[in-house]
Amino acid sequence: MPSQRTPFLDPLSRTMIPMVNGITRKLMLRFGVAEVERNLAGIPIHLYRLGDGPGLPVVLIHGIADSALTWAFVLRGLARIGPVYAVDLPGFGLSGYPRGRRYATIDEHVDVVRALIAQEIGRPALLVGNSLGGWIAARLALESPELARGIIMLDPGGAGLEGRASWESFVNIVAVPDLRTVRLIFRQMFGGLPLIMALYLGQRSFQTLFLRDPVAQFVAAASEDEFFRPEDLAAIRVPTALIWGQKDHFLPAGCFEFFRDNLPAPAVLTLPGCGHLPQRERPGQVVRFVKKFVEERLS
Repeated sequence: MPSQRTPFLDPLSRTMIPMVNGITRKLMLRFGVAEVERNLAGIPIHLYRLGDGPGLPVVLIHGIADSALTWAFVLRGLARIGPVYAVDLPGFGLSGYPRGRRYATIDEHVDVVRALIAQEIGRPALLVGNSLGGWIAARLALESPELARGIIMLDPGGAGLEGRASWESFVNIVAVPDLRTVRLIFRQMFGGLPLIMALYLGQRSFQTLFLRDPVAQFVAAASEDEFFRPEDLAAIRVPTALIWGQKDHFLPAGCFEFFRDNLPAPAVLTLPGCGHLPQRERPGQVVRFVKKFVEERLS
């Protein structure tokens, strides 16, 4: 196990994730992905778009402390369904903040995606969201079903479980007080040992992602009534699907069962050996599942 202090590797550790993200962005642009800047719900928002014209639009919504770059491995495959829009949520990636504040509430995140569909896309879309993004997708489908053809949630957050107390251990962990906690998150979040070991080189930059205001203040401000109750999920009236990495220990125990048992007849894909980010660890399986979902439930 790496030591708590790695002074020799600190410069690399602090720059590793920004460097990888920069390379990913350049490669995406080189292979035809376009960047778009829009003002959505009063917030300057950055997003990536691949494809245009007919077909079912696909909106990709990342999770907490992440960015739209998390979808890099699935963009081309999903563009065969229709134009794909991968959005940087407020405060993440290259997007700005709400005026006068350095984080966005769950309602503001939902409003941004709602505005993206209504203003930029102009027709109902398939919403695909990971973690916080799954929470946002389900909220939007519940509140504005006319904008959602269907939703696919990858290891979604927002399960009410037994109230906020169920999430206290999660809240404590994402405060990342030290590098030992960062390494714990690696083991909870990712399924593959080689990937975990590679991430150890970027411990400091990973910690920085979670210490930023858009994460820390969002978690601190979240209230119990913003989480889903079973009846909320049951009230969703668009086709639903759930993808879950079976080695995801980042979210509290019981989250998978909460969504599986309360969503209305969801299509379900469980991925052995996969963690919290299936779009990164199992991109091929994710793309095939999304295509099958569209063919069977949205055609």
